[in-house]
Order: sequence, then structure tokens, then C-alpha cells
Amino acid sequence: MWDTNGRKIKRFLVGLNWKKKKSGQKYKKAIERYILVLKKESVQWETKRTKDTKKKALARLKKYWITMNQVKEALDRKGLKDLSSKIAI
Repeated sequence: MWDTNGRKIKRFLVGLNWKKKKSGQKYKKAIERYILVLKKESVQWETKRTKDTKKKALARLKKYWITMNQVKEALDRKGLKDLSSKIAI
């Protein structure tokens, strides 16, 4: 059949790269974000902003089923063992 919409080019031939690749590093980024919040807490005092971002980072860890043991292992690999005391297991 003919194209009834009046387009000259078929739609499936245009824009083949519309859908982008999903991030395969979500788990790594979630752990790094939590570690970043812990670093900011150690440098600054615990403010309302750090408290809110920590809550969001914990929610992200819970969403991806990342345990605190995995976070502690990541801290040990990065050489930040002093921050591992702030993590409640």
C-alpha cells in the first residue's frame, strides 16, 4: 500500500539511533554517590542539605539492592577506611 500520511520517506528508515543505550554503571554510580555524601559530611558538618542527599542516596542503594557491606568494600578499595566507621550495618 501507499503511504497514507503523505510522507515521502518511510518512518522506519529515519532516525535509527533514537533510543540510546541504557547506563550499565548504575550500581557503581549509586555507590559512588553515597561515598561522595559521606566525604562531604566528614568535611562539613551534617547540614540539612547533606541529610537530604544522604536520604536520597540511601533510597537509590535500596532500589538497586546494594548492601552496606558492598559499600564498605568499595570504601576499602578506594582507601577510605576512616569513612567506613560512619556506615551502620
